[in-house]
This record gives sequence, C-alpha cells and structure tokens, in this order.
Amino acid sequence: MALKYSFLLGLFFYCHSVVAQHSFENNTIKKIDSLILYNKFESAQKITDSIYKELQSQKNSKALLLEVKYRKALILDRQNKLPNEPLQILLKLVDEAKSNNLYSLSCRVNLLIALCYEKVTNLELVNQYLNMAYDIYQTQKLENLYSTYCIRRSSYFRFLKQNDSAFYYANKAKEYAEKYNNETDLTDSYILLGIVAFRNKNYTSALEYYLLIKHYREKYNDTLSLAMSYINIARCFNEMKDFKKAMIYCDSSYFFFKSKSSLLYNFQYPKMKYEIFENLGNIDSAYYYLKQYHQEWEIVEKHEEKIKTKELEEQYQSKQKEAIINSKNQQLIFIIIILFVITVASILIVRQNRKISKQNKIINKQIGELSQIIEQKQMLLSELQHRVKNNLQHVISILEIQKESVDFNNIDELIRGNQNRIHSMALLHKKLHVTENVNEVELPKYIAELSELVKDSYDNHKKKIQLNIQCEIDIISLDKAFPIGLIIVELVSNSMKYAFAKRNIGIINIAITTNENKTENKLSYTDNGEGFDFNSTLNKGLGIELIKGLIGQLDGRFETNQQGGFELVIYFK
Repeated sequence: MALKYSFLLGLFFYCHSVVAQHSFENNTIKKIDSLILYNKFESAQKITDSIYKELQSQKNSKALLLEVKYRKALILDRQNKLPNEPLQILLKLVDEAKSNNLYSLSCRVNLLIALCYEKVTNLELVNQYLNMAYDIYQTQKLENLYSTYCIRRSSYFRFLKQNDSAFYYANKAKEYAEKYNNETDLTDSYILLGIVAFRNKNYTSALEYYLLIKHYREKYNDTLSLAMSYINIARCFNEMKDFKKAMIYCDSSYFFFKSKSSLLYNFQYPKMKYEIFENLGNIDSAYYYLKQYHQEWEIVEKHEEKIKTKELEEQYQSKQKEAIINSKNQQLIFIIIILFVITVASILIVRQNRKISKQNKIINKQIGELSQIIEQKQMLLSELQHRVKNNLQHVISILEIQKESVDFNNIDELIRGNQNRIHSMALLHKKLHVTENVNEVELPKYIAELSELVKDSYDNHKKKIQLNIQCEIDIISLDKAFPIGLIIVELVSNSMKYAFAKRNIGIINIAITTNENKTENKLSYTDNGEGFDFNSTLNKGLGIELIKGLIGQLDGRFETNQQGGFELVIYFK
C-alpha cells in the first residue's frame, strides 16, 4: 500500500514538473514574440539563443525547438537583414516542420519564405510558397493564419501592379486581423491599403491609412518605420497640394532618420523635400535636395556592394573551415574552387562598379541639364515679370484715357472692351509661355486667335459675320506684336458694334503683308459695313484715339477709306 502511494506521489510530481516546464517554455515564447513586436531585437535574440541551446539537449522538445528556430529567422527578417540569412534557416525548417506534422508552423514558415523571396523580387518563388501555405491553411482550417496569407498575397499582387486584387486581399487581411487581434497583420493591411489608395490617386483614403500606421509605429517604437510613415503622409499632402503640412511631416521624418540612421532609408527625406519644393516652384531648393538625394542613393549602392563583398568573404571563411577537415586533395580542389569564385566575384564587382560609374555620369549629365533648364526658366521668369509690369502699365494708361473720354452709357460695353484689350495681352503671354524665345511671337496664330476671340465676344449668333485673315509675316518681335494686337482688338470691336448694326451678314478682312524688298509691312483692315470717317474730329472715342496712339508706337502711317464700308491701311517697319 505504501509502495502504491509512493508511486502515485512520484507520478504527480513528475506531471507537475512537466506542466511547469511546458508553461515556462510557452511564456518564454510569448516573451520573445512580444520583444519582436516592440522591435527589441537584441533582447529577443539573446533569449532565443539561450533557450535554443537548452532545448537542443532535450529529446522531447522537438516542436518547441523548431518554434524557437522559426523565431530566430523571424528576428533576422525583422532586422532588415539580407534574405539569404533567414532563408538558410527557413529552407531547412520547412522540411522539419512538415515531417513532424507541425501544420501551423509549416504554414508560417512558407509565408515567411515567400516574404524573403519577395524582398529580392523573385515573384515566381513567392507564388510557389504562397500556394503551399494556402494548401496547408485550407486543409487544416488554420483560420487564424489567413490574415498573414492575405497580407503576402496582397503584396504579391502589388508587385504585379494588379491593384484590384491587392486591394481585395488587403481588405480580407484587415478583416481577419481584427477578428483574431493580430496587430502586426492589421498594421501591414493598412500599409497595403494605403499603397493601393495612393496608386489609385485616392489620396484622402491613403492619408487615413498612413495616419493609422503612424499610430502603431509610435506604439511599438518602430523608429525607421515611423520615419517612413511621416514620409508617406507628407507624400499624400504633397499630392493634395497641401504643401505646408507636407513640409511639416517631411521635416518630422528627418529627426527619426537622424536618430537611427539607416542607409536604406536616408535618401527618402531629400527625395521628398525635392518633390515638395518642385511643386512649390522653388527651383533652387528643389535642385539642392535633388543633389542630396542622388548623393544618398550613391551611398546606398556602395553599401550594397560592401555587403556583397562581405558575403563572399564569409562564404570563403566558412568553406575554408570545412577544407581543414577534408583531405589534402580535397583542400587543393576546394582552394581552386574558392579562387574561381573570388575571380568571378571580382569580375562581377568590376562590372557593377562600371555600371555605377555609368549611372553617375548619367546623373551628372541630368544635373547639368537641370541647371541649364533652371537658368533658362529664371531668365524667362525675369523677362515675363518685366512684360507683365509693362502690360499692367498699359492697362492703367488705357483706363486713364478712358476716364477722360466720352461717357459710356452701357457698362457692359465698357467691361467687354477692356476685357478684350486685356485678353490680347494675356494671349500674347500665352504665346510666349509655349516658346523658348521670350522676345518673338508667331504672328499668324496670335492674330487669328485674337480676332476670333473678339468676334465671339460680340457675336449674338443672329448675325453671320465672316472673318478672313491673311498673314505673310511668320515671326515678329514682341514690341510690335503688342500694338498690332491692340489695334486689331479695337477695329474688330468697332466693326462688330457699329458696322453691321442694320444688317445680318457682313465680312471682315484682315491682311498683314510685306513689300518685295521687305522694307515695309502693311496692315490692311476692311469691312463691308456702313463705314465711318476715321479722321473726323467728331469721332473721339477711346478706341480711335487708342488706335492712333498705337500707330504712333509702331512709328507707322495710315490711310483710310469709307466708301463701300470701312478701310484702314497702316504702314510700319
């Protein structure tokens, strides 16, 4: 009887110790997951290495050992390590998980492998491992992992630029992440929804998602990701033309980048500043940050080259240790292989350096072209400012003359007349804006558009007025184009108001020609209306006085005829 009780007591203590050990190990796994979630990777790495060594000596802890092994790969991935480091662990782990029927782990490993291949843009392998993960999820009904699968599938379609599919899976990921309280997947779903919304130019929705992401980044102290959140928010405000807020968020990101410098992200800040200043039209600042962006990008490329070289060195050292174990013949063969690998690597590095050198030349050339464009734009801006100032002075002069002329009984006529005069100036500036030469104008297009503009402003669609234009001068200086345009505005306005008042059909002819020696130009204006005496002292309207003043500005002379309508011929050089 005493032996029976002793056996039961021993069994109780054994079971209790097993349960206590299992509880301790599960709590340790949860602690590692919490550290990973809050981006405390160094602490997570220490605990993971410690428990991994302990579990290796225990025969009955295979499942827990593989779970810890998965966390080692997960920590490497979250630290933005190169994909080959976590892949070395995961590609072995996927077979071990499958052989031990650890379906949940197997599904998670396949999803993490898909992420690693996504980082090197090997979409074929991404799709392959996603399909394997989905088969496990579907057969084993692992609904709590469906949000992670949807995240990876949405990101896969994002790379394929299939926005509808990416949006669908991101929404599904959000739904299941909320259902199973998976904040990591929930944050990732916001990222993908923000990307898709931004691509679809739905900047308001994108901004909402990026602000939600910022909240989680702050919660988990994810400094670099928080900096990128500020950049994405700034990018949304930039597209929404709210440049003040865009600048605030962009500048905020700088402090995070500065506090935890990362070569992979440092170029984002000057790139965003360049885009904002470019939209603001601040060419000097845009050019400054464009140069800074290219400098940071060159550092990233050089850093990647160093990483590749370091990888080759590590491979060499690892294989050298194996060679010591092998025989002398194997050592010799191995050394030959290593030398061959180093030679190939050197060739690749030389080629890559040449590629970088070519890219630098292209960038320098683009910077030179940009500098030249900036200088041209500055000259154009200065010239246009000068022209605008002169034209505004013309408008003031016209209004002063008008103030002293006969009164207008119809305020509409007053406004329309001044509108047409200002339109002639605006159209002239439009012609300057689309040409590289700020001192010359294409006269045929200018005259045609201006005449039609004035005619249409008076046209009531009950009268049929035909406008015929002939222009033999292709290019003319801005100083002459301006008075010619205003003269035509006044003549067409007078014809439309008075010449056809008692008839419904009329013809206006405008011809600008030059003599055979090209020493003198002629502007001929006729209409078949009622006609009036241009030289009469009784006709003292602002239009006539303005035309005479503009003829004087052209250093020209004029002839007039009122038989059978109205005719005015102006000769100018």
